[in-house]
Amino acid sequence: MKIRCCIVDDEPLARKGIEGYVERLPYLSLVGSFSSAFDLLKKLDELKPELLFMDIQMPHLNGLEFVKSLSNPPKVIFTTAYDQYAIEGFELDVLDYLMKPISFERFLKAVEKAKSHFKESIDSFFVKTDKRMQRILFDDILYLESMQNYVIVHINDGKHITHNTLKSIIKDLPIERFTQIHKQYVINNDNVKAIEANQVIIGEKTLPISRTFRNQTMERLLGKS
Repeated sequence: MKIRCCIVDDEPLARKGIEGYVERLPYLSLVGSFSSAFDLLKKLDELKPELLFMDIQMPHLNGLEFVKSLSNPPKVIFTTAYDQYAIEGFELDVLDYLMKPISFERFLKAVEKAKSHFKESIDSFFVKTDKRMQRILFDDILYLESMQNYVIVHINDGKHITHNTLKSIIKDLPIERFTQIHKQYVINNDNVKAIEANQVIIGEKTLPISRTFRNQTMERLLGKS
């Protein structure tokens, strides 16, 4: 599962800096970057961001005014050079308040807070099977198997087949719970019964671990490379 986010800042260098930070984190998906709150407002319904990195001091409509104007705003992390807005910002129930210049370490701390918030609220995703959108709980998934232009989602009591790519579906999965072990397989870490040589046993199935993904698999499952 990736968190859909937007950046709003009237300073081009500040926007570029946050864009670079977002690109470094695999669980963030940048869906828009804007120089004004008005520009975001025009695209808000279309983009449906879940998290905003928003400057406060902007012309015409500042960040505080923008958030106050929304009946159901996305979660917000304010990015600003002015600390006098901190109390008012937190009264709006924002996730964090970052003072410029923003280090990557401080940015990461704020994003981890956001990640925890979204993790608590999301327990499933949807895939298109035949003519319906099927909701699948993360807890129910054993593993995903790529078959040419299709992905088979193997669950506890059956399977769902969707016309999609493994790469695309991985974007909707919580990165801390699922691991790609092979170009053809992604597993639910919690449902692994055992690791044997270059294989994992999950449910009643034994799946291969490819050389490409071996270090990542061992680090995720055993906490070491």
